[in-house]
Amino acid sequence: MITTSEKQVPLGKKIRAHIDLADPVTWISPSIVTLCGAIASGQAVGFQWTSGRDWALALLGALMCGPLGTGFSQSINDYYDREIDAINDPDRPIPAGLVSLNEARLNWIFLGGTTFLVSLLFGNPLIPVLAVLGLILSVIYSMPPIKLKKHFFLGPPAVGLGYVSMSWLAGHLIFAPLSWESVIVAWINGALAAGLLFLNDIKSVEGDRLHGMQSLAVAIGVHKTLVIAYLTINLSEALLMVLALLWGYYWVAAFIFLSIVVPIYNQIKLYQEPNQKNYVRYLLASNPFVALIQFISAFMVGGYFG
Repeated sequence: MITTSEKQVPLGKKIRAHIDLADPVTWISPSIVTLCGAIASGQAVGFQWTSGRDWALALLGALMCGPLGTGFSQSINDYYDREIDAINDPDRPIPAGLVSLNEARLNWIFLGGTTFLVSLLFGNPLIPVLAVLGLILSVIYSMPPIKLKKHFFLGPPAVGLGYVSMSWLAGHLIFAPLSWESVIVAWINGALAAGLLFLNDIKSVEGDRLHGMQSLAVAIGVHKTLVIAYLTINLSEALLMVLALLWGYYWVAAFIFLSIVVPIYNQIKLYQEPNQKNYVRYLLASNPFVALIQFISAFMVGGYFG
């Protein structure tokens, strides 16, 4: 029997498969957070809203952290998860035979190499360092024998660090030296993202258990996972609220307090009945606040509210 991999795949379908390997939906958050880091660099010495050059640099940074860097992490993850995907998601490009293993390797090698080359364009030696660290983190997240994603307490923090914290820091460094305020807020936003990823484990617990994936929900149970996710998310937001109070941004602190309080009802409902319907309802109640918090904290660090 002739498999898809043995057939001649049309060029258009092949190109779409290579793009799909990089999983475009995952580019959004790192790209946005890179822009947040640019804003956090400060209106006095950093990113200037009226400068076309600054916008070009910010968008180039978003390209580096989003489609290229995050695309690399997704592509290499698909490469090393191809046997699991063959069972769980056979329509992915590799198990579907739309992309050969050699082509998949070329895909993530190209994305990783381009990420590093783009990092050299900014003229700040710390940005290539961040880029290389991010690429290494992506490799050890997916590649055996380390494979951080197999260790339930390491996988989500690694993604939060790589996708959010490091993207924020890169966006800041494009325009100005790092400030301690920006570093702290970058780490807190990374922890917030890790909490959301802990939460994400519950929606695939049955499939993970069936195929031997040791996610947090499989290891300790759905309800305990929800408690850890809620604590991580709420404590991260509480820390940002405390920083806003200490820095005198009282309305920002009030907004963050609201972002903690509003989703509580949905948190309780999801804990009582951990099903897909309540999971989606909780995300709808909390995610808009998370996105706004990222931008507001960036403007706060950048001194726009002073």
